[in-house]
Amino acid sequence: MKKKLSATCLAVAFIFSATFASAALVTQWSYVNDAVFIDWSNEDANQDYMALSPDGRKLSWGVPSVFSKTGLQSYLVIDGPVGGNDLMTSGSAVEVVSITHFNYLMSSSFPNLAYGKVEANVEFTPYIPAGQPLPVEKTFLEFLFFETPNSNVATPMDIFVLTDPGATSGAFDYDGYTYNFSFLSDGFGLLTGAYHDYIVSQLGVDTDYYGWLANEDGSTSAQFYLGISVAPVPEPATMLLLGAGLLGLGLAARRNRKN
Repeated sequence: MKKKLSATCLAVAFIFSATFASAALVTQWSYVNDAVFIDWSNEDANQDYMALSPDGRKLSWGVPSVFSKTGLQSYLVIDGPVGGNDLMTSGSAVEVVSITHFNYLMSSSFPNLAYGKVEANVEFTPYIPAGQPLPVEKTFLEFLFFETPNSNVATPMDIFVLTDPGATSGAFDYDGYTYNFSFLSDGFGLLTGAYHDYIVSQLGVDTDYYGWLANEDGSTSAQFYLGISVAPVPEPATMLLLGAGLLGLGLAARRNRKN
């Protein structure tokens, strides 16, 4: 019986050690990140006076004011796709797509942008050690837009508000490990002071709001960065002990049934 138990434990140890030996942590990744607008609406909850470019990366809206210096619609444009092979696991985030708002003077007699939704996708490919491209991962960025009255001295800039600042992240499994990825940004932040108060007056809820502000007759950009990390996994030795322990419990239960 002891010989059988020893042989079985060795077999379990071999299986667990072989499993962990074959799972190699990816330390460096190739990536391709892109983003497109997939939904939008104006203040009348429709898409009148709005247009999307054929590639899905430029969203325009509004009717230029008679006082406009450019005679152009305002628009958002996404700069993508962006790729590279310098993304390190648990290293510094890398620069990926950006979004720029070209803000021109629009007529208040026609509806302007009120809501938008962006679908961001990223394809990861193991670079060190090398592997095949993984299925495309998708995240979403939704925002509200408020064209503030130009006569309002306290809030001269227009306001973007993120509806869910924590939504731009995800996770996937590869070769025995779970990897977490997230998009960080430079250009978004906590809206404070008169801008916070203005959003509260529009939405009726006093809470923290995150977004960015846009100058009239100017451009404002937000740059995104991509980071990746690996989730903690049990040590191989721990898994060996767990396997042997479960085996022992199973044998003990079997012996008790015989008795």
